[in-house]
Amino acid sequence: MKSILLVITVLFSSMALSGCTNDEEETDFDFLTPEDEQQITSEVGKKS
Repeated sequence: MKSILLVITVLFSSMALSGCTNDEEETDFDFLTPEDEQQITSEVGKKS
């Protein structure tokens, strides 16, 4: 009984881990500089 539960647990955890991976091969990150962040926050403040 314990071995069946262990197999089910491993199966679900492997499905969860494989579902959370990024398969799109997109490794470009948008790094915000302090100036960019200041500009974005001032634009959001103007819209409010």
